Amino acid sequence: MAAVEAWFLGGPVDGRLMPVEVSADGSPPAAVKLPQTGFYLGTSNIPAPAAEHVYVLADRLDGVEVYQYQQPASEAAV
Repeated sequence: MAAVEAWFLGGPVDGRLMPVEVSADGSPPAAVKLPQTGFYLGTSNIPAPAAEHVYVLADRLDGVEVYQYQQPASEAAV
């Protein structure tokens, strides 16, 4: 698996550097989707649905791909 180093800005992984898998021609993806799952303590014994966080390729800085958090439309309206 070939990968590049990517810097994530905003959202739940703000400021982290992580590897991102590239395509066969070596180009990074235009967007990266990071799922977030988990169980929360409360009155329900059913886990909450997975949330998907989307990061869009925004720039390249010193050989590092920079991805910017794309806020979901439901949160942007609040």
